[in-house]
Amino acid sequence: MSRGRRRGTPLAGRRTVRRRRPRPVAWLAIGAGKVLLGVAPVVGVGVWLATAPVFDLKAEISVETGARVSEEWVRDRLAGLVGRNLPMLSMERAASRLEHEWVREARLVKRLPNELDVEIVEHEPAAVFESGNRTWIIDRDGRAIVGCERAADLCESALVRVSIQRALLGERVGESPARNPGVSGPALRDVPGEALARTLKRTVGVVREVRSFGWGREVFAVGVLSDDDYQLERSGRPSTVLVRGSDLTAKGSVFQLLQAAIREHSDPEVVDLRFRDRIVLSTGAPSAGLEPAGGVSAGGDPS
Repeated sequence: MSRGRRRGTPLAGRRTVRRRRPRPVAWLAIGAGKVLLGVAPVVGVGVWLATAPVFDLKAEISVETGARVSEEWVRDRLAGLVGRNLPMLSMERAASRLEHEWVREARLVKRLPNELDVEIVEHEPAAVFESGNRTWIIDRDGRAIVGCERAADLCESALVRVSIQRALLGERVGESPARNPGVSGPALRDVPGEALARTLKRTVGVVREVRSFGWGREVFAVGVLSDDDYQLERSGRPSTVLVRGSDLTAKGSVFQLLQAAIREHSDPEVVDLRFRDRIVLSTGAPSAGLEPAGGVSAGGDPS
């Protein structure tokens, strides 16, 4: 009787075959081939998008604009882009061609394969800013758009005129870097440009709030007296109203209710609404400072 084979001993006649592992170079070649097979279609599509004539920008560019920037001007500025490949065209560089004093924003949208839509958002005139011997149209952010010599129709319109000359008799407005684009006059040279813009922006906000009242629709000029005090000039009676921006909503509403009674009582030239618990009336011109002119009042201390 033969003894059984030991565990692990190969059977007689069986050959052991060892698999040969691929060399690293072969692995790299296989991997590179797979990558190329995956990338090739993408590269092909990219080359097609960048070179196919079907993507050449058409000359008929769709333009939507306002009253101050003409469609012809927009198309003329973008004429150099006609025939260029639209998918590869930089919208940022294209928009830079549309820099204009009246352009607030240029919105460009690609419509494949070869069309471009352009929407021009123009600055909205908010007021006329009087600066020395010049006047400027300003927007709602207090930024100068263009001088009145180039927009006479707007300067002669019903836009409110804004001045800060009275405020400049006191301290400087703000403490920002000295930069005054579009501003002239000796007094304004000491007013930092960013601070001036902030002041005018607040003033435009006051004008917008004042116009929400019936009596405010007759206001044609606003003088800035300080950071929060304003002198309003009206075409009706009373001809001058002094207000404080921080409580304009409450005081403006009270004046709206009492306007007829005030006018019948004394027909004042000046109404001062800047006090906490009284309205000051005066039949004379407003004083140069912030203190109200002498007149009829209900007593109380200024806030």
